[in-house]
Amino acid sequence: MKDAKILKGMITSGVNCIYNNYPHIDKLNVFPVPDGDTGTNMNLTCSNGFGEIEKTEFDKIGDLMSKFSRGLIMGARGNSGVIFSQIIKGFSNAMKEKENLNLETWKLAFTKAKEVAYAAVMKPVEGTILTVIRETSDFINSIVEEIDQLTFWNKVVEASTVSLNNTPELLAPLKEVGVVDSGGYGLVKFFEGMQYFIKNSKPITRLKKLEENTGGNIQLAIEDEFGYCTEAIVMLNEELIDKLKIDTVRSTFEQYGNTSIVAVMDGDILKVHTHALIPGQVLTYLQQFGEFKTIKVENMNIQAEKHVLDENDVSEAQKAAQKQRTLLNDVATISVVRSKGMVDYFKNELSIDFVIDGGPKMNPSTNDFLKAIEKVNAKTVYIFPNDSNVLLAAKQAKDLEKMSKVVVIETKTIPQGITAYLNLDSDESIKKNETNISKALKNVISVAINKAARDATIDGVKIKENEWMMSVDRKVVISAKILQEIFSRALSKLISSKTEILTIFTGTDASFKDVSDLRKHLDENHDIEYEVIDGGQEVYAFIIGIE
Repeated sequence: MKDAKILKGMITSGVNCIYNNYPHIDKLNVFPVPDGDTGTNMNLTCSNGFGEIEKTEFDKIGDLMSKFSRGLIMGARGNSGVIFSQIIKGFSNAMKEKENLNLETWKLAFTKAKEVAYAAVMKPVEGTILTVIRETSDFINSIVEEIDQLTFWNKVVEASTVSLNNTPELLAPLKEVGVVDSGGYGLVKFFEGMQYFIKNSKPITRLKKLEENTGGNIQLAIEDEFGYCTEAIVMLNEELIDKLKIDTVRSTFEQYGNTSIVAVMDGDILKVHTHALIPGQVLTYLQQFGEFKTIKVENMNIQAEKHVLDENDVSEAQKAAQKQRTLLNDVATISVVRSKGMVDYFKNELSIDFVIDGGPKMNPSTNDFLKAIEKVNAKTVYIFPNDSNVLLAAKQAKDLEKMSKVVVIETKTIPQGITAYLNLDSDESIKKNETNISKALKNVISVAINKAARDATIDGVKIKENEWMMSVDRKVVISAKILQEIFSRALSKLISSKTEILTIFTGTDASFKDVSDLRKHLDENHDIEYEVIDGGQEVYAFIIGIE
C-alpha cells in the first residue's frame, strides 16, 4: 500500500473519530469560554478539510497533507479549530519534501506541528491543546530506538493521553469544574483514529447515533462578559501576499482589548479568530487587506448560557410558576443602561417599567431579559437595548419568550433609548410605534466623550493615550489634549437653532471642573436648554443626547 494511501486512511479515521466524539467534546468545553462548541468547531473544521481530499487520489504524502491543511484553514472554526488547522499545517510543512511515512518523517512532523501551532497564538496558554501537542512532540522526539509504525502510534496516543489528563493541573478553570481540556481531548481522539487505521488497516466507522447534548453540562456561575467570537477569512490583495506582517494584525487586536487572538496566513489568505466586545471594529480593520471570503460572529454569552448549568438559574418550581403567570398589564417597557445613576433616571424620571443595569460593558444576558419580561408581566413588552452589543441577547429573549409579545426597538445609544421611549404611545399599534420611533431617532444625535486608554487610530482620527476623544453616533470625530477644545471645536458644531435640548449624563471620569467647564461653555455660547444628570457611568466622562 502506497504511503499516500495509508496517510489518507489515517486522516479519514482521525476525522471520523472526532465526528463520533464531538458532542462529548462540547460537554467538556470550559476554557477560554464555557460556550460548549469546541467539539462542533473541530468537527466542522475537519469536515471541511476532509472534503478537499475525499474524492482525490494522491501519489505524494506532501501533496495530500497540503491539500488537507488548506481545507482545514479555510473551514477552521473557533479557537480549537484554528489551532488544530495549524497543527496539521505543521505536519504539511514537514512532509513537503518527504516520500515515506517513516519515523524520521513523523518526528519532524510533530516538531513542526508544535512550532506552527504556538506561533499562531498571540498568548499561548498551557493546559490546552497547545500543551498536548508540545508534550507529545517532545516525548516522541526523545525516542531513539527504531520502532514500527504501530508501536510509534501507540506511543503517540499514550503520550498525548498523559498530557491531556494533566491539563487540569495547569489550568485552574479545568480543575475547578473537574474536566480535561476539550481541545486537547479532540486532538487525542484524532490521534486515536490514526492509530486505529495503522492497527486495523481500515478507518473507524462513523457512528449512526451520537451522544446527546442538550446543554447544562457544567455547573458554573457565569459572571464574566465574553463578547463575540469573531472569525474571518480575507482573500489578500495581491500586493499584500507575503508582505503583510501577521504580528501587526495581532497587536492591533490586542490594542482593541480582544482576547483569544489567533491569526495566520496561508499564501493568499489571512485567517483570524478573536474574542471581541466590538466585532465590527475587527471586521472594519480587516477589510483594508482584501475581500472577505467568510465571516462568522457569535455571541458567546448566549452560547455559554445554554452550555452551563448556572448556579443562579431558576428552579423547576420557578419555571413551572412562570408558565402559569397571568399577563396583568397591556404594555410595558424594558431598557438597558450603563450605571446605577442611569437606572435611577430611567426608572424615576422616565418611568421605564424595568431597567437593567448592563454595567460599563453593556452586555446583559438573555436570561436577564427573560427575567425582566416576567417581572413586567405584560401582553406587549417593548425592549430598548441602547447598545448594538445588546441587540443579539434582546432578540434571543424575544425568540424564547412564549407568553408576552416582545418588540425589540433597535436603539444603539443611551440618547436614542430616551428618544425612543418618549415617542412610544401605549395606545398605538406596534407598527405605528415602530414607524414613529424610527422617524424620531433621525432627530437625535448621540455624543460620547472619554479619555483614550492607549495610542490608536480610529475612524481615521489619530489619538494619543490620555487625550480626550469624542464620538458622534459611535464614530470618532476628534481628539484633543484639552477638554475645552472638544467643546468648542466639535460639540458646538452639533448645536443649531433647531436644537431643543441637551441631555447630559456625567460619568466617573468627569471632574467637578469638567462639568463646570461644560456648563460655562453652553451658557456663554448657546441659548439652549440642557439637563445634567449624575449618571455615574464608567469609561465615558460625558454621554450627551442632542435633540
